[in-house]
Amino acid sequence: MVRRYLLIYFFVNLALLLLAFVMQTMQMWALLAVALTGTSWIIGWWLYQRWYRPIRQLHNTIERELHGDSHARLLPVGENSVDELIRAYNRLTDERRKTIQSLALERDRLGNVFFNMVDGVIITDTDGHVVQINPAAARLLDASSATAIGRSFAEVVRHHELIDLWQKCAATHLEQSNSIVLSGSGVFLQVIVTPPAEVELNGYLIILQDLTQVRHLQTMRKDFITNLSHELRTPLAALRAVMETLQTGALDDRPTAMRFLSRAEAEIDTLTQMIGELLELSRIESGKVPLRLIPTTASDIITPAVQRLAAQAERQNLHVEVDIADGLPPVLADASRVQQVVTNLLHNAMKFTPPDGTITISVTNDDNFDDFILFQVKDTGTGIADHDLSRIFERFYKADRARTRTGEGTGLGLAIAKHIVQAHGGVIGVKSKLGKGSTFYFTLPTSD
Repeated sequence: MVRRYLLIYFFVNLALLLLAFVMQTMQMWALLAVALTGTSWIIGWWLYQRWYRPIRQLHNTIERELHGDSHARLLPVGENSVDELIRAYNRLTDERRKTIQSLALERDRLGNVFFNMVDGVIITDTDGHVVQINPAAARLLDASSATAIGRSFAEVVRHHELIDLWQKCAATHLEQSNSIVLSGSGVFLQVIVTPPAEVELNGYLIILQDLTQVRHLQTMRKDFITNLSHELRTPLAALRAVMETLQTGALDDRPTAMRFLSRAEAEIDTLTQMIGELLELSRIESGKVPLRLIPTTASDIITPAVQRLAAQAERQNLHVEVDIADGLPPVLADASRVQQVVTNLLHNAMKFTPPDGTITISVTNDDNFDDFILFQVKDTGTGIADHDLSRIFERFYKADRARTRTGEGTGLGLAIAKHIVQAHGGVIGVKSKLGKGSTFYFTLPTSD
C-alpha cells in the first residue's frame, strides 16, 4: 500500500517537472516550485495521518502495557492494514487479560487452600532453604511463618528425624515417609517428603499430617478392648471356679453349695450390670435415647440419688451432706437421667473415701455462666493423680485399679455421666489432688 502511494507521488512530481520544462518562463517555474512543495506537504501529511501516526500510537500503547497499564487501548479508525493490526492487537490484549484474571483467580484459590489446610506444608529449594510454609506447619513446629522464609529447613523444624528424612529424600530422589513424635510437644506426625517431579523443578514438598488425635483414639480403643477383656474374664473365671468346686463334691455340702451359688449369682449380676451399662452408653452416644426435658428443681435431682445410696453410706460409715443454695431456678433436664449422673458420682466418691470420711453434694449458681447451675460432689478420699485426670471419664479407665477391684463397679459410670451431661448441653469435669480428695462437677442449663 505504501509503495503504491510513493509511486503516485513520484509520477506526480515527474509530471510537474516535465510541465516546467515546457513552460520556459521564470514565473511558471516559481509557480511550479510552489505547487511541487505544496503537493509534497499534502502527501506527506496524508501519509503521516494514515500510517505513521497510528503505528506510533500503537507503539506507545504497547509501552504503557509493558509498564503495567493493562487498560491501555487504541481504537482503529479505518479499514486499512494498520487498523487490522490494531484490532488484532486489541484481541490479543483482551485474551491475555482474561488469561491473567483466570490465573490470578486460580492462584488465590490455591493460596486459600495452602494457608487454610489442616495439614502442614513446607516447600524448600534444592539447597534446603524454606520457600513457603503454611500456618498449620508453623503451628505444629512452633515456628514463625514470617521468619521461616529463607532460613534452612533444619533451623525451622529443629527435629533431627525430620531433617534426616529430608536429607534421605535429597540423596535418593525418592519419596520418603515416616511417623515421628515431636519431642517436647508429644505431637504425633505422619511426614511425607516428595522430591521434584521433574529435573527442571527445583524444590521439595514436605507434608506434616497431625495424627495425634487418631493415635489417641487408637490407644483408647486398645485400652477399651484390653479392659473389657479383663472385666469379662474376672467374673467368668470366678464362675468357672464355682462350677468346678460344685462339680467336685460341694453339692453334697448344702451350706457350702449355697455359699458358692451366692457367689456365682453375684458374678452374674456383675456381668449383667456391665452389659447393661455398655448398651446404655452405646445408646446415649448414638443419640438413640431421647431426653424428656422439663423444668426440674435441684432437690428433685439430688434427693433420690442420696436416698438410693444411704444404706451403703451407713455401712461404710460415711457422712453425706447436701447443700443446695436458696432461690435457685429450676434446670431444664431429664430428671431420671441426671439422677443417674449424681448417683454415679456419689457412688464413685464412696468407693474412694475411707470410713469416717465426708462427701458433700452442693448446688449453686455457676459463676462463669448466669444461665447454668453448678452441681458438685466433693469427697475427702484418696484423690486422683495428675496423669489420670485427663482419662478419668474414659470407658473402663480406673485410676486405682487395685482399689477399685475390691469394690463394686464396672468402670463405665463416669463415661455414662459424661455423655448424659453433654447431651443436656452442660459440661462435666474433675478437680483433684492425690491424697486430698476429689471434686467432680457438672453444669445444667436453667429452664428460664
